[in-house]
Amino acid sequence: MSLVLVSCEKDEEQVNVTVGGAPTITASASEVVLVEAQAEETALTISWNPMDLTWSDPSVSHSGAVNYILQFDTEGDNFASPEEFEIGSSQEKAFTHGELNALLNRMELEPGKASTVLVRLFPHLGDNQTPVYSNTITMSLTPWLDKPKFATVYMVGDATKNGWNNPGGTPMFRSEANPFLFTYTGYLKAGALKFVQKDGLWAPQWGSDGTATGVAFRETEQDPDPGTFSVAADGYYTAALNLRNNTFTLTPYNAAGATAYSSIGLIGPFTDWSSIIPMENSTFNPHYWSLEHTFTEATEMKFRIAEDWSVNWGAGADQAAIYGKGSQNSDNIKVAAGTYRIIFNDLTGNYVLIKK
Repeated sequence: MSLVLVSCEKDEEQVNVTVGGAPTITASASEVVLVEAQAEETALTISWNPMDLTWSDPSVSHSGAVNYILQFDTEGDNFASPEEFEIGSSQEKAFTHGELNALLNRMELEPGKASTVLVRLFPHLGDNQTPVYSNTITMSLTPWLDKPKFATVYMVGDATKNGWNNPGGTPMFRSEANPFLFTYTGYLKAGALKFVQKDGLWAPQWGSDGTATGVAFRETEQDPDPGTFSVAADGYYTAALNLRNNTFTLTPYNAAGATAYSSIGLIGPFTDWSSIIPMENSTFNPHYWSLEHTFTEATEMKFRIAEDWSVNWGAGADQAAIYGKGSQNSDNIKVAAGTYRIIFNDLTGNYVLIKK
């Protein structure tokens, strides 16, 4: 194939270029899971050899004549309407997690799920060019999920305190390190478990996909009802629901040496830091405390036993976060004015403030 790229003053004085073999592309990885926390870091590098061009007049040859364009598409679409990324004359492109995630979002790939993506190179020389493409490489790419906007999800099922009553689900605790991870450490009965986003509604909902650890998502009431997870026997467990990779785990927890506190409550300027507002627990799980309370103004607080300051829990990593993992004598928890349902777990120090 020949192209006329440069003309001189006389029409007959033209410079032609002959195109040889197409470039071959390679990728630094065939599987990439994108991570929001690494948005500025390199996730994937695609490189290629230069386009083979022969110029009729070598003195005017130009290495920048080619505009390399990477094309991405799904396996089913097979480049019928690819997403394109212009590179220019460079012979490689390093994509950050953020760049690649934005591209996959434009392709409308499902967040949190691995999808098969086809990639090829289109070396563009001019409008008169007969298209030439590189080899096609196949990758497994997983866009990241947006962080959940909710501070908790609720456990329901006959393994929990209130069974299948909804509203009445048991709030879980969100991880500070991984905002997609929700956990509950405490007592469970033998029986079934599911999870709902909003107390009183059956969708959005997470349940079993039919495997021991796989999670199926029910977005609306019209979607199929997922299966249940099973608790084999009465006892203490840590239940962990990961909404980034859609997995569930249930691990036995040894609570034999745990202290049984007679009273735990809130303390802060609203009590002159001298006494607590008692929280409630239950015989079902004596380590799980709850209280609905209204703060009339922005304030600070801690969780403390009734007797004295010998046992207290403050803020997690972020003092102003409405969920965290408190520890002995840590900083005060900053609270905005409002009414909250406050949940605290003395086995782990986890807390969550659910604004009403």
